[in-house]
Amino acid sequence: MENNSAKDIKLPSIPDAVRECLAQMYSSEADIAKLANHAQKDAGITSSILKLANSSVYSMGQSTSDLKVGMTRIGLSSLMQILIKYSIEKLFEFEAIDFFNVKSFTKHSSWVSQVAFEIAKHLKIEALSDLLVAGLLHDVGLLVRTVSDKNLMKQVTEKCLKEKIDFNIAEKLLKLEPHEQLAEVLLQKWQLPQNVIILIKYHHTEEKFRPKTLSSDQNKLINIMCLADTIAHRFGNAFQNYHRDTRVNQIELEKIGLTSQDVGNIVKHVTQQLQFF
Repeated sequence: MENNSAKDIKLPSIPDAVRECLAQMYSSEADIAKLANHAQKDAGITSSILKLANSSVYSMGQSTSDLKVGMTRIGLSSLMQILIKYSIEKLFEFEAIDFFNVKSFTKHSSWVSQVAFEIAKHLKIEALSDLLVAGLLHDVGLLVRTVSDKNLMKQVTEKCLKEKIDFNIAEKLLKLEPHEQLAEVLLQKWQLPQNVIILIKYHHTEEKFRPKTLSSDQNKLINIMCLADTIAHRFGNAFQNYHRDTRVNQIELEKIGLTSQDVGNIVKHVTQQLQFF
């Protein structure tokens, strides 16, 4: 395996305002006023929140400049989308490498996050925040590789294009450290919750190959992540000219507790939710 470990790479730090907001959102004493105080420290985050809050989906014809009102309007999932999307675009700047670019990356990540969130809501699963964050950051290891070694990432994308395979298979063929492991090291530095890191670490690993120490609840959340990833690709919310198996496994669907109709309703809802992202 080539020496391309994230442990040997200078990793970026998450913006202070984002870190403080995430900590507040995960706190048992979460408070909208405290959350607004953290967010307003960054003009970019504040602007993004108010822009969405004043869009036709959320404004109901009444504009606001009050950050607390804006946060209340858009809700947890949209706020999380803004925070992570802002971090990615601020920390990982690079020119497109073949089909791989930041805009497509954030679109795909937003879809995976929101689909996983809606599945969890439908199934009445409590770990909504974990799935939201994990979905948004599930492929962040690809960004770590891109900004640390552009030539190496180009080899990966060229392999994908030439052999019509996905990132996961290309990394194995090139004997590279999986992007999930690169993500794990970065997110440990960012001090994200371990439950989030576990979801990301194993989102390309079949359940039978995962550690036996994982609980049934953890495996179910990882399976939801895997399904959300497939659904996002299936409906074209990923990279252009990128090849990925988008077949939905009916057995896995039933195992999670979903029907094809459930998936269709979720996709319709997510499409509406993300129209302004």
